[in-house]
Amino acid sequence: MNQRRSPEEIIKGLQTTSDKIRDLARDNYDRTEISKILGIRYQHVRNVMLRSGLAGGLRREAEAEREPVEVDAAPAPSEDTAWTVLTDAGVQFIGEWTQDPESQIRLDAKAPAVPGVYAFIVDDIVVYVGLTLNGLRTRLDQYRRGHKSQKTNSRINGRISQTLSEGKKVKVLRGHTRADGVAGTPREHSGGARSRPY
Repeated sequence: MNQRRSPEEIIKGLQTTSDKIRDLARDNYDRTEISKILGIRYQHVRNVMLRSGLAGGLRREAEAEREPVEVDAAPAPSEDTAWTVLTDAGVQFIGEWTQDPESQIRLDAKAPAVPGVYAFIVDDIVVYVGLTLNGLRTRLDQYRRGHKSQKTNSRINGRISQTLSEGKKVKVLRGHTRADGVAGTPREHSGGARSRPY
């Protein structure tokens, strides 16, 4: 590996931050190192490097002491959870998602504004368990709108729309919150239900 000059030696006499960024990058300092050396944001370093045509600085090659080991990372199949597991644990039914003629989805009931755990049920099987700290009404409204820039909201909106267009019902359940108003983990307050990727 090449010996690098010290940062002080490289930036000595340079006037602008951009010049310092470029020279440090040319001397094989990566973006994170440069941002720490100069005490500036990583994004600033990135922008200067890209505008200067310096595409490197993302990572350096690491020399492995041994050959990489292949690992089978396939998840074990999980069993579906019936929605009765949740209702038996005290989780409450709120309502169902519906779809209007313009394919817009909406909830047929008013969700509570409190934070908590919630679940979506399709064909009496738990397909999604989530946790919101901002209030259930807000979270469900975000799913209803499904903004493209919000990946999860957009994905869930699409899945709900697809499920409804297949003629299936999507039920919404609400879990408990503690007396202090803060919800625990979804598994704590969802009766231990496992959900499928939705």
